[in-house]
Order: sequence, then structure tokens, then C-alpha cells
Amino acid sequence: MKILIATYWILPHVGGVWAYVKDLKMSLERLGHEVDVLARHPDELNYYIVNSGRTVDKQRFKSVVEGEIRAIYAPYQGRIDAWIVDQEIEVCCFALAAAYLGLEQYHIIHAQDVISSRALWQIKPATLPLINTIHGCLAADYWTSLKGQPPSESIWKYAVAREYYGTTSSDLAIVPSHWLRDTFAGYWVPLDHMEVIPYGMEIAHFLKRTDEPSDLALPPGLQVIVCPARLDSVKGHHCLLDALYILKQSRNDWVCVLVGDGYLREELEAKARNLGLSGHVIFAGNRHDIPAVLRKADIFVLASLNDNQPFAIMEAQLSGKPVVASNAGGIPEMVEHGHTGIITKAGDSSDLAYGLNLLLTDRPLRKRLAENGLKWGLKQWSLTTMMNKLMPLYKAVLNNRRTRKASHPAKHIGKHAPWVNAYFRDQYKMNIPESFSIVDDHIVGSVLYQAR
Repeated sequence: MKILIATYWILPHVGGVWAYVKDLKMSLERLGHEVDVLARHPDELNYYIVNSGRTVDKQRFKSVVEGEIRAIYAPYQGRIDAWIVDQEIEVCCFALAAAYLGLEQYHIIHAQDVISSRALWQIKPATLPLINTIHGCLAADYWTSLKGQPPSESIWKYAVAREYYGTTSSDLAIVPSHWLRDTFAGYWVPLDHMEVIPYGMEIAHFLKRTDEPSDLALPPGLQVIVCPARLDSVKGHHCLLDALYILKQSRNDWVCVLVGDGYLREELEAKARNLGLSGHVIFAGNRHDIPAVLRKADIFVLASLNDNQPFAIMEAQLSGKPVVASNAGGIPEMVEHGHTGIITKAGDSSDLAYGLNLLLTDRPLRKRLAENGLKWGLKQWSLTTMMNKLMPLYKAVLNNRRTRKASHPAKHIGKHAPWVNAYFRDQYKMNIPESFSIVDDHIVGSVLYQAR
């Protein structure tokens, strides 16, 4: 069987989606399948098949569709935010690039996000099955990033529509946590369209990497707290720094290493300086030796304000490190308070400081939580377990025993610039369905009329 794993995100990158894609591809190939990975190129100018390097320039499509799409949206200026128009141009280009690279050669598509799911569902051959694994809720992340401020009406409608249509633009959706399943149910996704399959990882390979050398320099004689997470508002670093400031008022026998990078780095570094934490907080940036860094740690911490099933917690448990984490999203499904870790209230710096202080003080508790977490992790995060649940779903979709449960309104075939489809068919011999539209009427209707 030939399988296409597809994502709208840039690959490779530091994060859970790339870890999932790599392990999924490896597992499928071990089973004898041929697997390609489609993604945006790190240069952000191209789309490509990651494993073969076959590439197509985004501008090939953007130069044709951008003017048409902007003209179609022009009558709605003031009602549809300009950012939405930019996003839809990018999504259209991604769909056309997928058709250019060739979808008819595959037996099944496994998309990894709501954006690629929606794009590929619209442009793929009608008989080609598509399932998706959704790794998080973009709308929930957006809401969290607003910090209590009211969202732009059109952007919020767009975010909600993208979750619904992206998740249901598949024959079957896989979600890693019950929390995410219930969250999408709040966006009208039918429960029977979704299956919960927790993540798995190549445990033996990960454990081997914990023995690799690391050049991360740490001050001697201090207990080490490690937080591996991108520097993004949803990961709660502001709350963590506030908690560390509280912790510093009572003890100085620790150092906290923030592993990861992101748009908040300068802001967080300034905050650490202003709180007098410069000697206690190390900004280590992106690193490729996280297993070895975890080996140096005494405590793992994650202060997420919104999260699904972070790989960082999986890795901490498998490293035998005690976990202090927030109760955001699906994290309580990963960590049992008082047994495999300490759960604190998301956004509550005092509660987080208490949890960190408890583990810095009580070494027997720390040891017990770490041992329990390791036992749980070895059983729960097995890649074999994940694949044993996934492969029957592939077969069900391939045999038409599982098909889309959600209803979408009828498409307006040929309504928007039908010449574009004809141009790409003639110019590049691309296989583009007659139903494909350069503008997503369902999304437009949702933004303008709150329709689904």
C-alpha cells in the first residue's frame, strides 16, 4: 500500500507533530508499506515531498490564483478580515501543489491538521480515502493567546469554521485525547466521526538517546528543573517565570532550563531579568539532545495554558523524571496527581510554585512519582500499541466501512474562476476534480452568515 502523510505545517521542525510523523512513517514502512510525507518546505517558498526532496514552487500557483481570490473577497471588505484572505490564498496554493505532486498514486491519505485535511479533501480524487490525526485545537490556542481580550468577529468565526470543516473533511478523524474529542464535539464534530488513539513513540530509540553526551553547561550543586516547550503563549512561560519568582523568595538551590525557542523569547528574557531570575533561568534555545538534557534534570515542568497530549511529558516519564504540569487540555489524562506527577491549576503561578517546591523538598516523593511515571509511560506510550489501534482503521476506511459522518452543504461547482482549474489541467496535466473551487464557499458562508 502507498500512503501519503500530509501536513500544512513546515517539516522538519522541533515539536510533537514531526515526532509523530517520523514514528508513523517508520512503523508503516516496517509493515511493508511505501510512505511519502508532504509538507511546506522550511524556506516557506516551496512545498515538497520530505523523504524524496521533490519540490514545487509556491509562486507557480500563487501568481495565478492570488488576484482572483482577492477579487472574489473584495465585496466583503470590512466583513472578512484581510488575514483570512491571506490564509485562504495559502490553503489554495497548498491544495494545488498537492495535485501537482500527484495524489492519484496513493491508496490512502493521512493528514495531520485541519488545514491540510480541508485542502486535500477538496482536491483529491473522490475515491481516495482520507483520514486525519488532529494534534490540537487551533481555535482554542487562538482564544488562549488573546489573554481575555475579545476576538475579531470574522477571525473567530473563521477559526471555528476551520475546526469543523477541517476535522470533518475526512472519512475518519483520530484524536490523541478524550479532551480533544470533547473539544471538537463543541465545534459540532460528531462523536462517531472521531476515534481516540493516544500517541506512541519508539521507546527503545528514545531511551538509547538519553545516554548520548550533551554539551549543555549547568551550574554545579543546584537542582535542575527542565521545561522543554516552544516559547509560545499557550505554553504558559509567563506563569512559570512568576512561579519561579515566588520559589526564589524561599530557596535558591535550583536552576530552571527553558529548552525551546519562539516569538516570545525576548519578552520572556526581559521578564526574567526584571524578576531577578537571570541567575536561575537558562534560555537554552532549540536543541536536538533533549533526551540527554532530561537525563541531567531532577524535575520536569510544563505550565501550559492550553495543550493536548504533549510529547514532552511522554519523554519526561520515559526518562524517569517527576512531572509537575498544569491541568490544561489532555494533560490530566497523562499524569495522575499524586501518583505519576503533580498537577497544578493552569495559569496559577502560586499553585505551580507550591508543586515545584514540594518536589524540590521531598526527594522520596520525587523518586516515587518518577518510578510510577516510568511504569505508566512504558505501557501507555508504546508505538506498537498505537499502531495496533491505527491499522484496523486504515482497513475500515479502505473497505468503505468508515465514511464521513458529518454533512457539508452542497458545493457551488464552477462558481469561482473555473478557468483556473482548466489552466492548471492544461498547463501541467494536473488531476483537478470538477468540484474544486479556489475559494471555499463553506468557510466564506460560515464567516458571513454563521452557517455550517
